[in-house]
Amino acid sequence: MKKIMCVLLVLTLAAGAAFAGGGKQQSASGGQKQLTIAGIYKSGDQAWFLTEGKGAQGVVEAAGGKWMYMDAKINDAATYIQLIDTCIAQKVDGIITCPPDQNLSPAVVAKLKEAGIPVIAVDDALQDESGKLLAPWVGIDAYNIGLQSGKAGVEFVQKNNLANDPSFGVLLLTVDTVSSCVPRTEAQLKSIKDAFPSFPDSRIWRADSDGTTERANVVATAVITGHPEIKKWLVFAINDEGAQGGARALEAAGLTYENGSLVIGFGGYLAPDEFAKPSSPFKAAAYFSATDVGKMSAQSLLDFITSGKPIPERQAVSARTILPGDDLRAIMPEYF
Repeated sequence: MKKIMCVLLVLTLAAGAAFAGGGKQQSASGGQKQLTIAGIYKSGDQAWFLTEGKGAQGVVEAAGGKWMYMDAKINDAATYIQLIDTCIAQKVDGIITCPPDQNLSPAVVAKLKEAGIPVIAVDDALQDESGKLLAPWVGIDAYNIGLQSGKAGVEFVQKNNLANDPSFGVLLLTVDTVSSCVPRTEAQLKSIKDAFPSFPDSRIWRADSDGTTERANVVATAVITGHPEIKKWLVFAINDEGAQGGARALEAAGLTYENGSLVIGFGGYLAPDEFAKPSSPFKAAAYFSATDVGKMSAQSLLDFITSGKPIPERQAVSARTILPGDDLRAIMPEYF
C-alpha cells in the first residue's frame, strides 16, 4: 500500500488540550488520577490476542495505570460497538483495539473523537474504504513476513522435489476481508510463483476463511477431499489458527507430515504444541512477537496521553522462521 499522509485521530482532538502536556498523569505522579487504558480485541480468546493484551497490560500497570481487557468476539459487530460505548461511558483515557470488522472504522473513530478518547489500532487498521488510516496503527510487516513464510515453503518444495510432481498441490488459506491479511497471502503466492514459474495454476487453490481454526478446517477439508488426486500438500495460512485448521484437515485425510505434507503457521504461538505432535503437518511458522505489538501500542498511547508525544502513523514488528528442533523456549519465551 502506498504511503498515505494520515490525519491521526489523536492529533485532531482540540489541539491536544485534553491529553498533551501532562493533562492527565498516572497515580504514581503526585497522586493524580489513575489512567485507565482499555484493550478491545476482535477475538479475545485466541492465543495471539491474549498474549498481545498481556504485553500491553504490563506496560500500563508498570506506569501505574489500570488495564481493561475486552473480548469483542470475532465477527460480532454489535458486541464490539457495545464495548466501545462502555469505554466511553466509563471515561477511559485511551483505547487499543483490533476491530472485528474494518467497515466499522469510521463510526468507531467518530464516536471516540466526539468523546475525546485517543485510540490506536493493532493488527487490523482502523481505516476508510480507500485504505486511508483513521488512527495510528501497530502490527506486523505483513507482506515481508508473508515472503518469509513463502521462502520456507519454497525450501520444502525444493528439498522434496515436488515442483514437477502431479500429486502435489498448494493451498492458500486466506482471509480476504481483512486488509492486514491480504498482503500475507499475496506474498506467499508470489514466493511460489517466482521460485517455480512453470508451476501450474491448476494445482494452486485458495480457500477463504475467517481466522478461526474451525472455519479453516471446514474450507481446507472441502478442497482436500475434493481433490483426491493430490497426495502431498503445502498449506499456507494467515495465522496459526488457520494453519492448525489446515493441519487437522490433512490429518483427517491421512495426509500427515510423515506422508509428505507441510503446513506453515503465521505467528508461531501454536507452534510449540504442533511441533510436538509427530503426525501434525504444521512443522514450520513465521514467528513474530505478540508481546512486542502489545508493548509498543501501550507505550505509544501512554506517551501521547502523559506528555503529548506524537504517535507514529505506522509501527511494525519483524519476524523469523521457526522449525522443529529450534530452541523455542529461548526464541519465544512468552508462549512457555
